[in-house]
Amino acid sequence: MGHLSAEQIHWLETTFGDRMTTRRVERKLYSHDVGEMPLLIKPLIGTPMADAIVQPESEAEIVALVKWAAANHIPLTPRGKATSGYGGVLPVKGGVVIDFFRMAKVLHVDVAAQTATLQPGIVWENADRELKKHGMTLRTYPSSYPSATAGGWLAQGGAGYGAFEAGWFRDNVISARVVLGNGEVGMFDGEGLDMIYEAEGITGIITEMTIKIMPEVPLDILSIGCPDAHELQHLLEGFMECNLPIWSMHFINPRMAALKNQAPPMMHQGHPVEKHIELPETYITTIAVRQTDSEMVRAKLAERMNTGKCKATLLSDEIAQHEWANRFRIMTVKRLGPSLVPAEVVVPLSGLGAMLSDVETKIAQPVVKEGVLIRQGRNPKGEPEVVILGFIPADQRKLSYNFVFPLSLTIARIAEKYGGRPYATGLYYSKMAPKILGAERARVMKEFKAKADPAGILNPGKVIGNALISNALIAANAFEPLLRPFGNAVSTDVGEKFPDKPVRGIPADVAWYAYACSQCGYCVQECDQYYGRGWESQSPRGKWYWLREFMEGREKWDQFMVDTFLVCTTCELCNLRCSASLPIESSWMKLRGKLIHEDGKMTFPPF
Repeated sequence: MGHLSAEQIHWLETTFGDRMTTRRVERKLYSHDVGEMPLLIKPLIGTPMADAIVQPESEAEIVALVKWAAANHIPLTPRGKATSGYGGVLPVKGGVVIDFFRMAKVLHVDVAAQTATLQPGIVWENADRELKKHGMTLRTYPSSYPSATAGGWLAQGGAGYGAFEAGWFRDNVISARVVLGNGEVGMFDGEGLDMIYEAEGITGIITEMTIKIMPEVPLDILSIGCPDAHELQHLLEGFMECNLPIWSMHFINPRMAALKNQAPPMMHQGHPVEKHIELPETYITTIAVRQTDSEMVRAKLAERMNTGKCKATLLSDEIAQHEWANRFRIMTVKRLGPSLVPAEVVVPLSGLGAMLSDVETKIAQPVVKEGVLIRQGRNPKGEPEVVILGFIPADQRKLSYNFVFPLSLTIARIAEKYGGRPYATGLYYSKMAPKILGAERARVMKEFKAKADPAGILNPGKVIGNALISNALIAANAFEPLLRPFGNAVSTDVGEKFPDKPVRGIPADVAWYAYACSQCGYCVQECDQYYGRGWESQSPRGKWYWLREFMEGREKWDQFMVDTFLVCTTCELCNLRCSASLPIESSWMKLRGKLIHEDGKMTFPPF
């Protein structure tokens, strides 16, 4: 497995035409995800770089691609929108990255059966928009709803909004069509889905999936404040005991509320587009219920909010509506970093209070958290679980990032202490697959992959692999108590701190924003430039990442990148989509001025 030969590239060109590229900038942009590993750890990953990217339009093309790749021992890495940070989409062995941009349709909606069949590349927001034309909606969706794809969530696994009622995403999938590593097409349902769900493409390439949906009805939103982690747990357990018809429940911690208050507003045409809502610095739980159930639910919740163990407060409707409207903008605090160290774990509700308190005691850095509640957990007893998305503000450009990063191990270790586990495997936690997936399921998946992918071409090194980085993280976990003081000793000054001068000619504020970009992909689908051209380099996300590479000396301006920045239509839709509220359009205008007036650049041809 290595670089593609001229003959192999010719086959790809003949098969996919202009839906295939070997352009270096695209190969780089399709070879990373939202995660950013410290410089001292990156060598353990290597330098993942795709040799080519293809955009199939049909299952038949994927079958042909897989058969060709198996015959030529070419690795294939399926890529949704790369909204996770576990290394699952990194092409660690090179080869071909499969981009599902052109397989993004709702194929069928069965209103009577309450099911929908989707192609893997459709973004959840777009799928939901189509469902609503039929009076239906999603039963559950990820917190990255504006950018995550259907196939990506099935491959990654997880829980999101609506999980309180609907459970883990696995509980909402009926079947999936998959191209196996030998080129055969299989239909997976029931227990068979366990070989596809959370497998991240190592067992097959998803080409379509059928999911459960539900009628769209108006929702009532309320938010509750609770001052203490143990009181929060007591409050949530009380809600569980009432067995109320709640659709969705999630919370943020006091530090998240504080940083949300500090974050700059979203701007459009130079003016704020949203009213600033000052959040109380407390645990804020936001609940979504159907309006038909609202009166009964509110009455029951009021009974549970003030007991001997809990003194909760019903927050204003303004706060509730604000939190619900901004539920997809958890990364807004990244602008203050400008980087974040991620720490995602799953804990049983019974250990939530102790786990959150332990994190506050053992970690001196500010840890911002969002928790999503699942009434029917995935543990042996089906007890309620909480998915916690945690982040530590830091700065990846500094040496100190290497010391703050191991604190993510501290959080994972604390979660395990209270019966929890890491959220996903990917590349980085592949050695922990028995703990994350379950020992028996991990064993069966490994056996299934050996049969379904005899050439070992499907996303090698992931989920059940033996990656060097995963082994290193396991080893580092043993030394976590020794590493923790170094991370805690780092002085963290949260807030926008622009450089004193331009960075390699990039204006100081634009340089900061390049690192503040969370790479969430919310901007991608709405960008006219991307939609018209279809490649990552044309998106705001791709441009921000390229600017990082340029400022760090790994890229230089050429005519292609000059054109890429200058042809922006300045529609500002990206400003309204950005999860970090970055002033994207005005940043491009600054770069346009620099490129044209200072550097004498222009588009070619110049019209």
